[in-house]
Amino acid sequence: MNFELQQLREAAEKYAYHDAGTHGVWPRLVWEQRNESPVARLDDAVEFLGKWKALRFKGGGAAFRRICSNWLRNNLTDLQRLQGRVLYSLAPEDFQTVLKISSSFRDCGAPPTTYGKALHFFLPETVMLWDQAIVRNTYKLRPDPESFVSYQRFGWKLLHHLTRSKSVKELRQLERDHARSIGYFEPMTMILDHLAFSPKLSARAVKALGGSS
Repeated sequence: MNFELQQLREAAEKYAYHDAGTHGVWPRLVWEQRNESPVARLDDAVEFLGKWKALRFKGGGAAFRRICSNWLRNNLTDLQRLQGRVLYSLAPEDFQTVLKISSSFRDCGAPPTTYGKALHFFLPETVMLWDQAIVRNTYKLRPDPESFVSYQRFGWKLLHHLTRSKSVKELRQLERDHARSIGYFEPMTMILDHLAFSPKLSARAVKALGGSS
């Protein structure tokens, strides 16, 4: 069973939540401000995570603000080095950095869904979203930084599989076509996220990479 660009395009087209209230804040809070300093974006991070249901733990937004401030002090250099990097172009050492900063986020007190969505907020071109209800349940992943990085590697491998006999320009064209369809731009990390909402297509993608369906 193979998985090609047409199947990823199908997953993006079938995704039904672009008009929902949660997605309405994504272009404004995440994409348009992505090149700003992470420290200056803390208020936006709290707003985004609240609307995306990632602050459902003791202390909520106030606790996250404290956790994230501590985390940024220790990881700002690594975070800024990854800013603007697209998932497709990451090198092995970049995934080690993602493991380092996600482990640090956990150690600072952030729950898995919180640090998974927060890292996408700060690195929307680099990191795919990570939650329990959709991603971890669909792909049967553990709620730890190692599994978080494995999921990012899965996205990287799938993109390289899709372009094995094509130019990377095909991915850029899919992004442009998708933007015209929904009315705003989403990077490949978000298009890959839509795949998790389709059990049939996500299983096909996993099997195409040699995993169990």
